[in-house]
Amino acid sequence: MEKEIELAIKRGHYVFVKSVDGSTLTGIPEQSSDPNKLKMRTALGSFWIPMDEVSHVSRLIQFK
Repeated sequence: MEKEIELAIKRGHYVFVKSVDGSTLTGIPEQSSDPNKLKMRTALGSFWIPMDEVSHVSRLIQFK
């Protein structure tokens, strides 16, 4: 899961994140100073998600 996040940060891909409580978030992950939190930039603003609350991550890749 963390490998997919690292690739998305490097390549500027969007990610779909599902948390353990079932909520979802789609956005661009950013490098975080805290390795235990995922920083996401979305249309609604920036969010910090604790990594232990993330249950699933998918990269969304656009073909141009």
